[in-house]
Amino acid sequence: MLSDVLYNIISSNNHDDAIYFSKILGELYKNNDISIYKNYFKNLGIVEKDDLLLYGKNYPLFRSLSYFNEVPLFKNESQSILFLKNNGFNPNDRLVNLNDNERNKLGNLLLNKITTKIPKEYVKYAPKLIFGKCYYLKKYSMELKEYISKLNALCKLKRYDEVERCIIYQKLPDEKLVKEYKMKLAKSIRLFNKKLNNMEIGYTILTYNNKTYPCQYIYIKQSLLDKIKGWVFGSIDGQHYPVIVNTAYSHPKINYMQPFFILVEGNKINVFARAPKLLYFKENLTLNYLNLTGKHTYFGTWDNAMFEKFVHGEK
Repeated sequence: MLSDVLYNIISSNNHDDAIYFSKILGELYKNNDISIYKNYFKNLGIVEKDDLLLYGKNYPLFRSLSYFNEVPLFKNESQSILFLKNNGFNPNDRLVNLNDNERNKLGNLLLNKITTKIPKEYVKYAPKLIFGKCYYLKKYSMELKEYISKLNALCKLKRYDEVERCIIYQKLPDEKLVKEYKMKLAKSIRLFNKKLNNMEIGYTILTYNNKTYPCQYIYIKQSLLDKIKGWVFGSIDGQHYPVIVNTAYSHPKINYMQPFFILVEGNKINVFARAPKLLYFKENLTLNYLNLTGKHTYFGTWDNAMFEKFVHGEK
């Protein structure tokens, strides 16, 4: 895991720059605030900027917009292309190349679109989905979160030494390796969406801070036939579930205003979950009390007793 590589650098390296760069990456990886390290930004070439909270700022705009699924706005890339053209943007331009006025215009257009899709009581929290602090590696004009995503891709390929070199020397990860990972991830996402099309969604209730929240889940239990199909047609790579539980909010069967759980049968139940940020902003809803690790995206394992308690909505 990327967190293991970062810990190894922090515990065994003698160079302050490498240590603090690793600490900053680690906190961002966990979706935590990094402002406590602000005094180190200049030496590390990190720039803080009020910006749009869209992933893929070095990707074409139409693709960056299609990745946003906190509130799914576009069913496909064609819709995002049309939206951009109708509002005077070049779909193939990139967020890093837009000036501040263009970024504000695009952000407000997206915000207006979001507010038509969510309950009124959440509207005042919607700007937090679009506008906020972003951090860039100045020499690459790359957002740190995108840099972390590339490092994580290399970790999934078990290229730990390469990840460590990238962090210590602030190198860009090998794009060929990143692309190799993305192809494998895309295959798992396609297989999952196909499975989701044919599965029934389960529904249950969570109780947190004396409030109840409806949520949805799927339970993946592999039969012998499923395993045979996996050998023939390919199977979902388990390491991709933390990403898949996020991309699932773009699927029409999944309610993006409810927590979503993927439960995978094993010796214990492997759990991957996502809680909408709007619920976090308004209700301070976290899933850590369910013996899960993370923030917004969660993972962990449950025994059968915990699984049954969850499925039946017990307090």
